[in-house]
Amino acid sequence: MSLRAVAEATAPGKLILAGEHAVVYGAPAIAFAVDRETRVTLRRRPGPTAVDDAPFADARLGAALSAVLPAGGIGVSIASTLPVGRGMGSSAALAIALVRAAATLDGRALTPAEEHAAGFAVEAVFHGTPSGVDHGVCGAGGCVRYRRVDGAPVFARLPVRQGIGLWVIDTGAPGDTAEMVAGVRARRPGIDAALAAIARGVDHLTALWCAGAPAAALGPLLTDNHRLLQDIGVSTPALDAAVSLALAHGAAGAKLCGAGGGGVVLALGSPNAALPAAAAAQGWSAFPVGIAPPRR
Repeated sequence: MSLRAVAEATAPGKLILAGEHAVVYGAPAIAFAVDRETRVTLRRRPGPTAVDDAPFADARLGAALSAVLPAGGIGVSIASTLPVGRGMGSSAALAIALVRAAATLDGRALTPAEEHAAGFAVEAVFHGTPSGVDHGVCGAGGCVRYRRVDGAPVFARLPVRQGIGLWVIDTGAPGDTAEMVAGVRARRPGIDAALAAIARGVDHLTALWCAGAPAAALGPLLTDNHRLLQDIGVSTPALDAAVSLALAHGAAGAKLCGAGGGGVVLALGSPNAALPAAAAAQGWSAFPVGIAPPRR
C-alpha cells in the first residue's frame, strides 16, 4: 500500500428515467449517469479534516466526510457541474467521488461492492434511508435497472441510448429527499396502488428501452410516471408547470426527476429550439444532457 499526498476522483451525476420512491420499497428503477460530474480532491495537511473549497455550503458535509475520512489530516476540495439538491444526484456523485479519492489517497483498490457500501454510508448522511439507486448508477455509469433484493443492490445493464433527445428543465428550487421519502412513507398504505403502478411502468419502459423503441413510444410512459408521482404527493406546481412546458414545446414525454418537492424535470424526445427561452422566461434553465459511458 502506497500513501499519497494528493488524490482526486470524479463521479457523474444521474437522472432517474422511472421508478422514484417505489424503488425504496423493493421495486425496480431505471436510471442513467449523466455527462456532468463532481470532482473531489484530497490533500494531506495538518489540522482537522475539513472542506477547504466547495461550490455549496451544507451543514451535513462534516458528517459525510467522517463516514469515509479520518478526523484529522486531510483537506477536501469539491468542484461540480451538477445543480445541487435538484434530483441530478449531486450528493451521490459527491459520495462516490469522495470514496474513490479516499481509496486512491491510501493506495487502496475498491471492489464495486466496497465502493457501493462506502457510498451508501455517505448518502445516508444526506438522505437517511437512501434506496441506493443514486450512488449505484453514479458508480456504475451508463444506464442501469436497479433493485434492492434482500437488502443487496442488484444491477442490470441496459443499452446506452444516445441521440434519443434528453433535456433537463431546472426549476432552481431544491428538494429535500429525506423529507420527501418520509412523507411518502407516512402516506402508505393509501398510496400503495400508485407505487405498484410505478413499478409496472418501469417494467414496460424497460422492455421498450431495450427493444430500441423511439422517443414517441417511450415519452408517454414518462408522462404517466409523472402523474403517479403527483398521486403520491411529491410533485409541486412548478414541476407540473415545467412538465407542461416541455410537452408544449414538442417533448414526447416529461416527468419530475428525483425525490420531488423541487428540482428538475426530465424531458424526452428532442423538444424544439424555443424551449430554453421559454424556460428562461419562467426563471428556469433548460439544457440537453447525454448518458455518461459505463465505468465497469
